[in-house]
Amino acid sequence: MKKTVIAALVAVAGLSGCVSNGGGYMDAGLTAFKGVTLSKQELQAQASLSARQMDAQNKLSAKNSRYSQRLARLTKGLTSVDGTPLNFAVYEADEINAFAMPDGTVRVYSGLMDIMDDGELMAVIGHEIGHVKFEHSLNQFKTAYLTEAAKKAAVATGGTVGQLAASQYGDIGTKFLSAQFSQKDELESDAYGVEVLCQQGMDPYAAVRAQQKLMKHGGNGGGLFSSHPATQTRIEKAQQAAANASCSG
Repeated sequence: MKKTVIAALVAVAGLSGCVSNGGGYMDAGLTAFKGVTLSKQELQAQASLSARQMDAQNKLSAKNSRYSQRLARLTKGLTSVDGTPLNFAVYEADEINAFAMPDGTVRVYSGLMDIMDDGELMAVIGHEIGHVKFEHSLNQFKTAYLTEAAKKAAVATGGTVGQLAASQYGDIGTKFLSAQFSQKDELESDAYGVEVLCQQGMDPYAAVRAQQKLMKHGGNGGGLFSSHPATQTRIEKAQQAAANASCSG
């Protein structure tokens, strides 16, 4: 079995240049990973390790900072989604970005918080939670994880890919953040973002304004603009979702 797995690792490593463009779908080359089975729980555990490394590589905002206090206020009551515990924190950086890992890690950059009001920011956070709920982030992380494992020729043990070094988890996080979600995934998470606004007693149309603001700032590139590009279609769908929301009007 080990020879089969190592051969699969080499095969996938050769395809790693195209895996990150999977748009939420596993690249066909990853099916070569025969004998390596990764459950949702195992992937979430690996995602936690990746999140821990990313936290070490970024400036986490102190719990008593205005950014952390604002985030804590907005996310009060959002403790889990479909059984996955949620944990929130702020990265102090000018980047306009936010992301959620499949283990429930949600990170928001202060640059995003600086340009959005509470409702708009909550729409983005709800959107990111949607990626966890619908397992979009799980699929993206699995792609990034297996690609990095293949590149490093990690040895399989007990049917799963062996332990990676801390630095490699940082590389996985980078690949995860640069991956593009499919339009279907984005629209599904946008709609969930509207639901979260309602749950938090906020204006559902804030989701529309958030998309408009992201499009306005899209010329800056990077961050949400590369992994979650705002489009006119998403703005129109957000308007429809807001109009149909149970808390609307």
